[in-house]
Amino acid sequence: MGRLSFKMPDIGEGVHEGEIVKWYVAPGSRVAEDDPLVEVMTDKATVTIASPTDARVVEVRVPERRVAKVGEVLVLLEVEDAPADEPAPAPPGAATTRDEGPVASAVGVLRDDVAGAAIYRARRAKSGNGHPKGRRVLAAPATRKRARELGIDLAQVQGTGPEGRVTRADLERAAVDGGGELAVLERRPLSVRRRAIAARMEESRDRAVQLSLVEECDFTALVALRERLSPFAERRGVKLHFLPFVVKATVAALREHPELNARYDDARGELVLYRDVVLGIAAAAEEGLVVPVLRGAEERSLLGIAQEIERLGRGARENTLPPHELRGSTFSITSLGKIGGLFATPILNPPELGILGVHRMKERPVVKDGAIVVAPVAHLSLTFDHRFIDGDLAARFLYAVIERLEQPEALLLELGRD
Repeated sequence: MGRLSFKMPDIGEGVHEGEIVKWYVAPGSRVAEDDPLVEVMTDKATVTIASPTDARVVEVRVPERRVAKVGEVLVLLEVEDAPADEPAPAPPGAATTRDEGPVASAVGVLRDDVAGAAIYRARRAKSGNGHPKGRRVLAAPATRKRARELGIDLAQVQGTGPEGRVTRADLERAAVDGGGELAVLERRPLSVRRRAIAARMEESRDRAVQLSLVEECDFTALVALRERLSPFAERRGVKLHFLPFVVKATVAALREHPELNARYDDARGELVLYRDVVLGIAAAAEEGLVVPVLRGAEERSLLGIAQEIERLGRGARENTLPPHELRGSTFSITSLGKIGGLFATPILNPPELGILGVHRMKERPVVKDGAIVVAPVAHLSLTFDHRFIDGDLAARFLYAVIERLEQPEALLLELGRD
């Protein structure tokens, strides 16, 4: 009998660590080759790692909700006829780690128990401000009267007078800070995904000079066109939203202004312009923002784009998208839809040079032919890297998008490449 040190694999794509989401085994249990051992969440995806061999679990080294570095021992396995302390071999057909350890065999479903936000209370729920429990708080009658006026429990105020007496100054200070320290409901460690999102936000802030341009778009004609096309789409089993039209308009505008379909190569000091348009479509998921990529939009019909957006969105929500569908975008689109505010200024997805925000459509008064009429209007916002994109170019691009959305029949001309 020998023991195998089963290590955190190198899953690739720049992944250096992963959070242990779920163990499928426990010390003393037996596993067969290819049985699931552990579910790991990285900033790219959630994967299930399988056992490379028949074994008995000796010790789980990294508990759930802890982060493990690549190469760190996750679990000790006891295997017949194996040399002591031999590293675990990779499962058949899987890529190997730097030390030939196992890698993930399948994409699992995220089970992130970290959700919501911290809640604070304005008063401490327990004694602990220098007043012995059960003893009357020392304070002058005038101070007690003032405490009643302010609605402050003297037992929750730290007294600085003789023998812990609460003074008028203590009371006024408590009125300003809410009566003492804030009571913490709980502390929630950040998941790998949330820490990766935070790091990307900081990277976006630090790597680009971001400027946003906002303009209104009249959706009257697009609303009418969508209403006419929706019955045809529904017969094909497709729900036609406005986003596929925005995608088509964006692709056409990027072909007119390829400087925005580009990335900045910091290492070489070059702008890299791309022939293919690969759009990052921001999607909300329970564990945080995900940006799957839509490829080949130039070649797809409106129905094809709608179907692909639905597939990518479902995969983002269920956390089943493989890593290659979460990278490689050349320009991004974010849409808050009905829940969005008047407008926002999106943050660049580095090293891209532009991102288009589409915001809530609402009936608003507009002037047409000298008369005030009510029309469905939404704000579009373009954030761009001002180091490389001038305001004039950004404006021409944004108006190219708006022109096609306000005259959507023109999108019928945007089928395939020229």
